[in-house]
Amino acid sequence: MFDVTATPMETLLKMFQSFRTPNLKGTENPVDCERWLDNIDQLFDSLDYFDDRRTRQVIHQLQGVAKNWWVTTKRDFENRGTIIDWKLIKSEFYKRFFLVSYRKDKGAEFSNLRQGILNIKEYVMKFDSLLGFATHIANNEEAKVDQFINGLNPDIFVLVNTGRPDNFDDAMNQANGAEAGLLRQRGNQFVPQQQQRQFQAQPS
Repeated sequence: MFDVTATPMETLLKMFQSFRTPNLKGTENPVDCERWLDNIDQLFDSLDYFDDRRTRQVIHQLQGVAKNWWVTTKRDFENRGTIIDWKLIKSEFYKRFFLVSYRKDKGAEFSNLRQGILNIKEYVMKFDSLLGFATHIANNEEAKVDQFINGLNPDIFVLVNTGRPDNFDDAMNQANGAEAGLLRQRGNQFVPQQQQRQFQAQPS
């Protein structure tokens, strides 16, 4: 039960934290840091939090080293008149908490990412989780769309590439629509082509 005398921001914070929101101390290993960022991003998505709410809420999930780092970094950006958005926060987070070697490995993983046996929702989640390790792609909408489409399975690739979406949101929506259409056509028995080949290769 929330306090009726609380301010809207206090109520919002209590509601947000009631989801057992993960905290970050900044002393965790890179894998745990990556897991924290994925979890917090997924929670923001599920709550339909817009950019400004994400930038205000995230500070409450940082502790110790991580909180000190962000307070200092935020002050520096504000002094320079830099607009702080969620993409900027994530970019700075990657630089601070992931070693160069780790970022390079993840960047290579992103470059080689293919849909494979993943459905579109899973592919999008994987794509998003690795995108921050490829800033040259993340900051270029056309390159991001190309990377996403080229990683799709052939049957979905053909349908999405025909419409040639202009932005990433359109590419995701078209991919979801293509997958749904294929599911309907095949009586909910649709299996990505790569998985079909795996089944066909198995001995009878």
